[in-house]
This record gives sequence, structure tokens and C-alpha cells, in this order.
Amino acid sequence: MRHVLAAVMALAAVPALADPMGLEAVNALRDVKGLKPLSYSDRLEQAAQAHARDMAKHGYFSHSGRNGSTVGKRVTKAGYQWCFVAENIAKGQRSLNAVMRGWTNSSGHYRNMVEPRAHEMGMARAEGDVWVMVLAAPC
Repeated sequence: MRHVLAAVMALAAVPALADPMGLEAVNALRDVKGLKPLSYSDRLEQAAQAHARDMAKHGYFSHSGRNGSTVGKRVTKAGYQWCFVAENIAKGQRSLNAVMRGWTNSSGHYRNMVEPRAHEMGMARAEGDVWVMVLAAPC
């Protein structure tokens, strides 16, 4: 696991302009497990960004939206028809490297990133270091 974490740390330091946020780091984890790489989805990023901004603006931290929405409802609202969906959230990490390290060391978050049913991902960061990653598979 230490080698996987080292690979993720190195890849997470890649500037976002060269890599849609987090994609290379997640795909490094998946490669170690023999899983297919994810593609990046702008619609999943939209869903992640909307939830991250809402949590930051209204001062809460939850997988449920203020209106009771689930990640599935938010992804559907962004125009993505999904058959599988999962979400990772984090708060307070000041860098992509730090948030990826935290998720990699958390069994539930790690499980989402290496879920074989996931085909695509999107990720966002809002003011106050609120992070949301959405992983999904289209129908």
C-alpha cells in the first residue's frame, strides 16, 4: 500500500491544467488493482462543483444536500444518466495531494475510487477547501 500511496502522491502533484483534477491519481490506484482507467466527465464535475459550492456557501458538510438531495439526484440534475454512482467528500485539505492521501487511507473512500463499476469521474474544490469527487457509470 505504501508504493500505491507514493504513486498517488507523485501524480497528485501534477498541475490541474495537465490533468483533469484527480484523474491520474485515481487511475494510478485503479492500475495497481488491474482495473480499467476512468474517463473524466464534465457533467460529473458539474454535479461535484454544485455540491461543493453549496456546502461551502451554507457551512455544512454532508453527502446529503440542504434540500435532501442525494448524489444520484445531483448527477441526474447535471444531465448524466447513471447506473452506478458514488461520492467522496472532504474538507480542510489544502492540496490535491492531501485530499487524495486522505481518501486513499480511508477504506470507504478508497473503495469508491477502485470500484470496478465506475467508468467516469468528476471532481471539484470550493472555497474553504471543500472537495467533492463523483464516480459513476452511464446506463
